[in-house]
Amino acid sequence: MKVLFRLLVFVLVVGGVALFVVSKYNNTSLKPETIDLTVDCSDLDNILVTKAVNVTVKNLSSRSHKDVSVKIVAFDAAGKEIQEKFTTFSRTLPAHSIYDKPVTLSTATKRCDCTIVDSHPE
Repeated sequence: MKVLFRLLVFVLVVGGVALFVVSKYNNTSLKPETIDLTVDCSDLDNILVTKAVNVTVKNLSSRSHKDVSVKIVAFDAAGKEIQEKFTTFSRTLPAHSIYDKPVTLSTATKRCDCTIVDSHPE
């Protein structure tokens, strides 16, 4: 009985070490990683007959992302939704980096909200 128990413990230890080594070799993780992207669209500028917002996406995770899609909703002075736009950052967003992009909105826009719709982590 002791031999069987020792054999089982040995197999579990060797299997755990092998799994750890293989996961490091393949650049994978045994635990789930948090994908942390933030988006900001508070920088609203007047441009002649339209308004432009600077959409800034910040990657706080250790993974890069491709094709980050952002939804921008524009509101007027009364808080009524007047426009909805989608934009995509087609470049790869490296780990711990920031990209920004100007997006034109309606002249009546007083504030806007933005959310990340989709991304493809690598």
